[in-house]
Amino acid sequence: MAMSVLVTGSHGRTGKTVVKALAERGSNVRAFIRDPAQESEMKAIGASSIAVGDMDEPNTILVALEGCDTIVHIGPPMHPDEKAMTCHFVDAAKIAGVSRFIYYSVMHPLRREVRHHRLKLDTEEMLIESGLPYSIVQPMRYMQHLEPIWSKVMADGVHAMPFNTQVKFNVVDLLDLAEATARITLGEGWLYGTYEFAGPEALSQSDMAEIISKVTGKNIEAAHFSIEALQNKARANGASEDRVDQMTIMNQHYNSFGFLGNSRILERVLERTPGTFENYVRRLYTQS
Repeated sequence: MAMSVLVTGSHGRTGKTVVKALAERGSNVRAFIRDPAQESEMKAIGASSIAVGDMDEPNTILVALEGCDTIVHIGPPMHPDEKAMTCHFVDAAKIAGVSRFIYYSVMHPLRREVRHHRLKLDTEEMLIESGLPYSIVQPMRYMQHLEPIWSKVMADGVHAMPFNTQVKFNVVDLLDLAEATARITLGEGWLYGTYEFAGPEALSQSDMAEIISKVTGKNIEAAHFSIEALQNKARANGASEDRVDQMTIMNQHYNSFGFLGNSRILERVLERTPGTFENYVRRLYTQS
């Protein structure tokens, strides 16, 4: 019998990819969305059913969980109420008799200087002590940071980010993350574990620019744009001041310390070597 899984945050970039990965592995996926207009899109990528609700409204969560034995909770990025929202789902999961609660966290939540890391650490602690059967996945920064800026990188010949060009990251392909999350969710033997998911290479922006140049045949340079430029762009895109502050703190932290991880756990879950940044760029270049 196919497992019935509620996926929260399902209309976001991560959520859509996880919904698709679960559906491809035969699970009945219920997509938790806020906007009913998103229903057709979610069903097109594999959702079997839709639950319209709000992470701040516990009654809608309990209704959404009817008939589901598993939940994959993907909270809204950098939200100040991360723990409270997750607690709503934990409480509803207890009432509904959910047999598995998969929490999509972040790698190194112990980096308490960065609030969204700290909030995920506090949320992990709450989940672990809830009594629910759980698994926690901790993803690294995505390779997919490149997609929103791809056309600009190609047009300007510059790969620019708000941290220095030499600090290194074990960036990871979101497709690998989604597959690994699906395997943790649907497979046996993964309960009560916390799994760090990092890519196989420690790469700086300069390294990434060199790889993009190799794949595209176009000379791409790495550049560091200022925090002020990041703030102005975020405000122009409608970000709240809280979100702007958190983006500032996060990128300043990464600028100082980078974000390194080990890919062996992801390799073990996938039962293969995780994808490289070069392979990801080749896929993106072919699709563009």
